[in-house]
Amino acid sequence: MTKFSTSITINSSQEATWKVLSDVARWHEWTPTVTKVEVLNTPELKLGNRYKLFQPKLQPAEWTVTELTSSNFTWESKSPGMHMVAEHVVKSVNANQSEVTLTFAFNGWLGNLIGKLYGKMTAEYVQTEAQSLKKKVEVA
Repeated sequence: MTKFSTSITINSSQEATWKVLSDVARWHEWTPTVTKVEVLNTPELKLGNRYKLFQPKLQPAEWTVTELTSSNFTWESKSPGMHMVAEHVVKSVNANQSEVTLTFAFNGWLGNLIGKLYGKMTAEYVQTEAQSLKKKVEVA
């Protein structure tokens, strides 16, 4: 398994941060790592919902929400030889701050190879998404 993770403190409540992060259908509006989101079920984040993400320099991928609570979600994308898992966690630091942790993992024989080949870009995307979320939430 090849794994990438980043955490960032955001000057906003857990609820306000979660509201932006969990609105997957609008990610393309605030992070340059997503150019388009195709909603395959309903826009609101629900267990089992599927979304097709379009990202620069990558093939479109279909993601299915596999875990969901009031402050985190995990979704997965599978293709022959590869299983990708992305976790999104928002924790309260205090009433006016939250901590977000984003984790992305490549699994499977092809996933490990792709993870190595695209490692630098993946790490940059995860970092950019965290920074973009911080900017979006703190400006709002």
